[in-house]
Amino acid sequence: MRSIRLASLAIFFGSFLLFAVQPMLGRTLLPSFGGSAAVWTVCLAAFQTLLLAGYLYAHAMTRRPQRTQSLVHGLFLVLAILWTVAFAWLRPSLKAYIGNSGMPSIEVLFCVLVFAGLPYVVLSSGSTLVQAWLSRSGSREIYRLYAVSNLGSFLGLLAYPFVFEPYVPLTLQWWGLAGLMGVYALLLKLLASGTAASLHATSVPMDFVASPEDVSSPGATATETSRPWLWLALPALSVFLLNAVTAYLTLDVMPLPLFWVVLLGLFLLSYVVGFSGWAHRALPVLLCLALGCVYFAAYAYGKAGTPGTFSINLASGVGLCFFGCTFIHSWLYQIRPGSARLSFYYLCNAIGGAIGGLFASLAIPMLFKTVAEYPMALVGIVLAGLCYLASIEGRKLIRRVAAAVAVGALVFIGISAYPKSEDRPTVWRERGFYGTVKVTEVKAKSSTSSGVVREFIHGSTLHGIQALIPGRERMPTAYFTPDKMGFAMVAHPKFRAGKPMRVNLVGLGAGVMLAYGRANDYFRCYEISPEVLRVAENPSLFTFVSGCPSRVELKCQDARKGLEQELAAGAEPYDVIIIDAFTGDNLPYHLSTREAFELYFKMLKPDGILALNVSNWHLDLDPFVKSIGLAFQCPTVELVSSDNLAQLSFAAKCAFFCRQPAAMGPLPLGAHLVNIQALSDIPLPTDEKGSFIKLIRW
Repeated sequence: MRSIRLASLAIFFGSFLLFAVQPMLGRTLLPSFGGSAAVWTVCLAAFQTLLLAGYLYAHAMTRRPQRTQSLVHGLFLVLAILWTVAFAWLRPSLKAYIGNSGMPSIEVLFCVLVFAGLPYVVLSSGSTLVQAWLSRSGSREIYRLYAVSNLGSFLGLLAYPFVFEPYVPLTLQWWGLAGLMGVYALLLKLLASGTAASLHATSVPMDFVASPEDVSSPGATATETSRPWLWLALPALSVFLLNAVTAYLTLDVMPLPLFWVVLLGLFLLSYVVGFSGWAHRALPVLLCLALGCVYFAAYAYGKAGTPGTFSINLASGVGLCFFGCTFIHSWLYQIRPGSARLSFYYLCNAIGGAIGGLFASLAIPMLFKTVAEYPMALVGIVLAGLCYLASIEGRKLIRRVAAAVAVGALVFIGISAYPKSEDRPTVWRERGFYGTVKVTEVKAKSSTSSGVVREFIHGSTLHGIQALIPGRERMPTAYFTPDKMGFAMVAHPKFRAGKPMRVNLVGLGAGVMLAYGRANDYFRCYEISPEVLRVAENPSLFTFVSGCPSRVELKCQDARKGLEQELAAGAEPYDVIIIDAFTGDNLPYHLSTREAFELYFKMLKPDGILALNVSNWHLDLDPFVKSIGLAFQCPTVELVSSDNLAQLSFAAKCAFFCRQPAAMGPLPLGAHLVNIQALSDIPLPTDEKGSFIKLIRW
């Protein structure tokens, strides 16, 4: 009994650390890669690869004497702790060396494998080894440890964004991980010492829930020998589905990093339910639920981009992730083998998961210009359902009805995903590490001439409009008209006096802000996405860059790194700095901290203006604006403006910081000073700790 309790504590503790490491490493890498949501999908693929390494290690270790297992695993734990200590010490200096290559996906994968590979492998193998040490004691209670393991995983995963990230500095998180791994190593040492005399070193079951008959019988099902390929295919499909839903929701719908934890938590929960020992008996019901989510998701996918579809896309994606993966994992549990082949069974699971993750995060983005993995995942669920129906015996009516529903789902997916005629046909489409971009156009005319109006859309966020009509090409549009972000230019005393200006743009979009450029002005533009730069520089799409009379310097680089380099080199400060990186839903954390704003103000002249586009769909950034003004004792002006479709101008909220507000021009209609007292207080995040969860409009 004492061994079971100690084993439960060790497994819980190890699983807690394992799933806390995942979001912690994602948080660590995000600033170096521009805050891209793709960081997490590549991290998932890397974690699946490391999980495979952990299973291989555990499979090899369980064939050794128990004393050898204890000594070797203890040695690897010590090495993992030392590795974590080294990374915690070196991490601040490593930031300058990562995120600089032209292949961010490969670089993120490499960083995950190097920075956290050894600790992750050691932690992921711990549960299997602990059960190995207990499996020969004759106790059947070891299978209850699966629930303990998943409880620890859930708490570790969910505790990070709500407890650790907002309140614990990142440096302390890594040092704390090293210390807690030391505690974990001590627990394993105590457990190994207490069980060494009674346990035998043989091959043992892997970490799953089973009933007692699974141990005694040589084979659990009749299908295990006829369909072992499913041990690979089903985990590959479930991980592919997780990555596909994550990519779709965070690239094209709402790039909110909190979704990473939510979706991974649902994926984990689907394993808990699927391997519960009873869910496989309800597989037809689970298949129906999964197919219902497929219909819902296909409908939402077909409506994506139209007003009011955010909620249905979110609900369908979340439902698909949970019910689709639950069906897959329940079927996977149903075809589990007897104890003699369990280690091979779990190796196949891990290999399949790694294949699915790598295919979704690395191959698909290189092969397709859209988030094609999402409709592919829908088709995969339906095909899996048809394969399942073909494998079961009897119940002909149920099989025929379910097969008809599945075939209907395939047809519905095809109809939903098929390109439809649009009022604004797409003339350019591309996908990269930093999301999807497309350019649409519609015919338009003025009172004297005609032409087209082009829109530039990054993910689901509009980042620029140009009226390619004679005489209107240089007209500011969208969120950049004089009563919006353009106010930073027209309100500056140098602009009003016709003097040359130095302007820095953080986020280029289509380059609409260059419409304010004059012959003697200088614009330096930081844009981290090469796909966005290619669109803005292409004169056949937009002419804001090519037609600007100012001196324009475009930098394909993270803005914070670029400004830090300018500051270190003693570059001349700017008259205006415009931050257009907070629109849509994404809020790049490293561009939003106290240290980032210290940098902006250092690179701003005394009479300069710092402008922020805070038109965010689902985050209330007013308290954030207040915290900036208070932290730097800088007067703040906030503009709230409505649509003016005749001028191609959209409703926006913009904030302006100026140390000498008296020098600014008159406020346009709709502008007002921020009422500091009326806003809630939030601490301005720092590079080390902070969170924007409190700003979500739930």
